[in-house]
Amino acid sequence: MYNVFCLSSYLAFRYVTKEGIPWKEGVIPAFPKVTKKDQKGVVTAEEIIHFFSHQIKSDEHTGILLSAGIDSAILASFLPEGTKAYTVRFVARDAIDEGPGASIFATRMNLKHKIVDVTWNDYLSNMDLLMKRKKSPLHAIEVALYKTAMAARQDGVNRLIVGNGADSTFGGMDKLLSKDWTFEDFMKRYTFVEPSSVLRDYEDIHGIFLPYKIGDGIDVSAFLKTVHGLGIIQAFNNAIETAGCSIVAPYESLFLNAPLDLAKIRNNESKYILRKVFLERFPDCPIPDKIPFARPMEQWLANWDGPKRQEFMDHIDINSFSGDQKWILFCLERFMDLFDKTI
Repeated sequence: MYNVFCLSSYLAFRYVTKEGIPWKEGVIPAFPKVTKKDQKGVVTAEEIIHFFSHQIKSDEHTGILLSAGIDSAILASFLPEGTKAYTVRFVARDAIDEGPGASIFATRMNLKHKIVDVTWNDYLSNMDLLMKRKKSPLHAIEVALYKTAMAARQDGVNRLIVGNGADSTFGGMDKLLSKDWTFEDFMKRYTFVEPSSVLRDYEDIHGIFLPYKIGDGIDVSAFLKTVHGLGIIQAFNNAIETAGCSIVAPYESLFLNAPLDLAKIRNNESKYILRKVFLERFPDCPIPDKIPFARPMEQWLANWDGPKRQEFMDHIDINSFSGDQKWILFCLERFMDLFDKTI
């Protein structure tokens, strides 16, 4: 009943990577649109600062998603005092809390800072709405982004500045850039859930990697910017636009007009150019440790027994999967249950 490529692509990449393919009749996911014609090529920290100083605009209806990391802190440094800033805080035992780190930057820039608490009940209450609009299952960040954007909308904000694109453009995904991968090893490393391990019928998704194959290796940077990046854009667009806000993503307007310096990245200097920008904007502030936008799915889905639909294999050992992998399986099953009710 459901398109096997869509099932396989979502499991492997967290979204349907080909445009126009329906999950079933009439259920075609929105595909992210990215224009490259207006992108600005940069090489130095000075060029980035010059670009942001002219391109980042703000008014009383503009807010920013502020984390404890350097990407959003840099963007915040170009905003006027009093701009509204929002930080997600997951409510779960031992969950990572970016609030204190984000508040340092908010205080320095005199922003109006709000912490938005997100619970598992928020996910259960809002995921169907987001899936109906997206016509696809969700990335694990979407419910948190939606609730945060709704909080901003209630404050009169209808335009949110986000840090999308910084990691994929400027070498922030250091674990994936940590070595020269063979093509086969990178496919195994990046695939979130191997479709053949959970589906009765599946499609080989390795062809999605092939355009980036170079000899026995792979152009990791190009893959991350394109395949990975489109999935993130789609997730942010769906969550924030569903809440009634538009998105401003200044980093997406830039491209690095030089090869990434992998030696620096592999020497614990991920996003080395943005580090220079950060130190220019916050000269007396140490560079914060990188904190992943970690959702506490391991805790929230600890008692889930795994998928039961006929599309999935019997007797899946659900406890062999990570929390984020459990979310992908949980969300996919819920999506199909939801859209079983549609024509």
